[in-house]
Amino acid sequence: MSNITVLTSGTSGIGRAIAEKIISEASEGDKLIINYGHNDKAAEEMKESFPENKRSMVDFIKADMSDYDEMLKLAEKIKKKYDHVDWLVLNTGISTYLPFDEYTYELWDKIMRTNVNIPAFLVKELKPMMAENGNILFMGSHAGQAPYSSSIVYGVSKAAVMFMARDLVKVFDEQKVSVNAIAPGFIETRWQDNRSDESRDRINRKIAAHRFGTPEEVAELCYTVLSNDYLNGSIYDVHGGYDYF
Repeated sequence: MSNITVLTSGTSGIGRAIAEKIISEASEGDKLIINYGHNDKAAEEMKESFPENKRSMVDFIKADMSDYDEMLKLAEKIKKKYDHVDWLVLNTGISTYLPFDEYTYELWDKIMRTNVNIPAFLVKELKPMMAENGNILFMGSHAGQAPYSSSIVYGVSKAAVMFMARDLVKVFDEQKVSVNAIAPGFIETRWQDNRSDESRDRINRKIAAHRFGTPEEVAELCYTVLSNDYLNGSIYDVHGGYDYF
């Protein structure tokens, strides 16, 4: 049976690296459904970047994953076009670096909705489609495991995501579907573009590897977890040994 993967927010950063890894390992008949929120040009460019013989394996579906109704539309499109899902990768996440005193309720609500609520209900919508020995993978963060005062709401949301991954193990027991989460540390994505040299150096001194990770390194771990049916109910760190110095 072909392997069908659903990946949210898959056209940049870690999401794109995960998509590229999955496609590089894909066999004839496999399908990768890549959700993206807004940038049609980025989706088209990404599709053209895949090897020509694998472009037909990719299905891009546009849906804003901060909006519940948009998520429902995404789920309905998947249900109409496909008969099962093997791997579900919940990669969507947003943050803010505003000081806590400047938070508004609307900002807090949007981040929690995008990072926690909508992924939870996408899982609920696609639950009947999950194939036996399937895998669900949440994108957590080391910020959800240790105090992260630079973005309190982000850390709280990611803590919730990782706890949810463990909570869902029993929910999916009868379907024999595994549920896990990845917890990246500081990874070279656009989120780091405006970081000062002083900030970068200070962080690197706290990392045993003394550098930020790459999206490809996170993607390799994601693929390993998705490919191993005996991995279940766990959080997998990928932070280069953060806080060891």
